Amino acid sequence: MVKGAEVAARRYARALLDVATEKGDDGLREELGELAAVLAGSPELRTVLVHPGIPAEKKIAVLGALWGKDRPSPLLERLVALLVEKRRIELLPLIARAYTRLWNAARGIVEAEAVSAFPMEPAASHALSAAVGSVIGKQVELREQVDPSLVGGLLLRMEGRVYDGSVRARLRALRERLAGTGSA
Repeated sequence: MVKGAEVAARRYARALLDVATEKGDDGLREELGELAAVLAGSPELRTVLVHPGIPAEKKIAVLGALWGKDRPSPLLERLVALLVEKRRIELLPLIARAYTRLWNAARGIVEAEAVSAFPMEPAASHALSAAVGSVIGKQVELREQVDPSLVGGLLLRMEGRVYDGSVRARLRALRERLAGTGSA
C-alpha cells in the first residue's frame, strides 16, 4: 500500500492503543487481528465494505450480522464504524499490524517470523520462541510461515535481521564454494 496509508494507519493505531490502555482493553489486539484476517480472507466482504455506492449504515449492519452474538469490544466496534464512515476501512489490516507492533513495543516483546519447510509442531515452536527469547533477553512473539523451497532447516527474521539456517542456504553456500574451487 501507499506510504500515506501506512502513516494514517499508525496514527489510528497509536490513538487506539492509548484508548485501549486507558480502558484496560487487553483483548483488542487479538480481536483486531482476527477481523483483519477475516477481511483478508474474504474478497466479497472487502468489496462490500469499500464500495462507494453502499451506505455506511448498511456496511455496519453487514459487520453486525457477521459478528452475530460474538460482538467485539465496544472500542473495536467504534473503530470499525469510524473507518466505514470515513471510507477508510481498507486501512484496517495496516492498523492491526501497526497496533500489534506498538502493543508489543510497549510491553518489550520482540516480533519474530520463523519460516520452515514444513509446519512446526507446537512444542518446537514454543521451544524456538523460548530459546530465542533467552538469547536476546526479551519475550518473543513468533509468527510461523511455511515455505517448502527451504527444503529443511529454519529461516528466522527478527529485528531487521535474517538468520538463515535452511538447507537451501547451505546448498547455495556449498555450490558457491564448489564453483569457486573449480575455477581456481
